[in-house]
Amino acid sequence: MSNTRLEFLENHYYHVYNRWFQKQIIFKNDNDFERFYKYIIKELNNNDKIKIVSWSFLPNHFHFIIHNLETGLNLSDFMRRLQVSYAMYFKRNYETGLGIPVFESRFKAKLIKDEDYLAKCIAYVNFNPLKHQITDNIDNYKWTSYHQIDKKKIEKYKDLVLDELEF
Repeated sequence: MSNTRLEFLENHYYHVYNRWFQKQIIFKNDNDFERFYKYIIKELNNNDKIKIVSWSFLPNHFHFIIHNLETGLNLSDFMRRLQVSYAMYFKRNYETGLGIPVFESRFKAKLIKDEDYLAKCIAYVNFNPLKHQITDNIDNYKWTSYHQIDKKKIEKYKDLVLDELEF
């Protein structure tokens, strides 16, 4: 995983995501999902320069929509600490093999340039478990911010996400 820290722009939104090395399953049970979520809360408490607007965790990858509040390295540092913390937890609890990384690479981040694209990205993130057929009813999948957001803003994009959108 690259150690390069990226600088992100003030008051911009980013679609941030990563997947596990060789698309392996890394959230093996609810305890793993909960641990990842707890690391997120811990890191957010130490960083008031970013805000997670939307999120979803799938067995082999995750997505965030992050509002970066200040130009600088805050988002990079947040993601680095989050991924290192979870990788250490995972390696302690599961046999991964010497030298095998947990994450495929450093996280990826795409700038969200306008409000329409932001709404589509939020829909994409929240409906991702449906798109990947992890569940057939998003109301039954607890590892997404779908249960915490205004659903009226994203429902109109549901069919687009399931049929066409790729990010």
